[in-house]
Amino acid sequence: MDHTDESMDRLMKAAFREIAREDWESLSEHGTEELEKDRRFRREERRMRALLRTGPGRREGLMKIRRHAAKASGIVLALLVSVFAAGMFIQPVRAAFLRYAVRWYDRRIAVSYESEDPVPSAVEEVFLPAWLPDGWTLETNFKTEQLYSHTILDAYGNRMNLDQHVMKPDEETDFFDNTGVTVGSVMLNGRTEAMLLSYADGERILTWTDRYVFVLSWSGKSADEDVLIRIAESMGPIGGREG
Repeated sequence: MDHTDESMDRLMKAAFREIAREDWESLSEHGTEELEKDRRFRREERRMRALLRTGPGRREGLMKIRRHAAKASGIVLALLVSVFAAGMFIQPVRAAFLRYAVRWYDRRIAVSYESEDPVPSAVEEVFLPAWLPDGWTLETNFKTEQLYSHTILDAYGNRMNLDQHVMKPDEETDFFDNTGVTVGSVMLNGRTEAMLLSYADGERILTWTDRYVFVLSWSGKSADEDVLIRIAESMGPIGGREG
């Protein structure tokens, strides 16, 4: 079981515990004795932990969890657990979890990225935006096997930078200034989590993963995070590596 599966197991266990503990009184269709209810809860929780750890298959195990939840706590709890479990099988939903880890140092933020699948060791496909604001154009600065760097310019000298580089899982591969910064997250197209860095001087940086790591930044007071998000949501591959 890989790191992502272990993380999802922890989420499942935590979700079940919170749902069952908080809603036990209203959901239970069994006897009224508090001690008996608590014993039943712990018994069903042990069954679910065993299924998550050693089940014959994740799908079969989660179906058994759904049946046990129905026995233990009634149809409402069964529905909540099954919806949560089903959601974790949908690739776009799973992609929203644990895509990066952030560490803070004295003057910088270090980001390491995680992936569920093997990632390329070289840039095999170049991703570019299908949408840019009116009057803006894209130029390629330089390209290597592991990095493509672009500049997005308007007629007034304003500029954004767009980098695409290979992912090195579990390594600190990107570093950002941590002075006067607020770190948040946004969802791109409702399925991919991106990290948004907002600086006091107006600079905005958006970083996310899609087989590769992308960093889209805009300095200056005119930086607009909504524009960055729209550009990021329009990104797509344009073909194999050039030259």
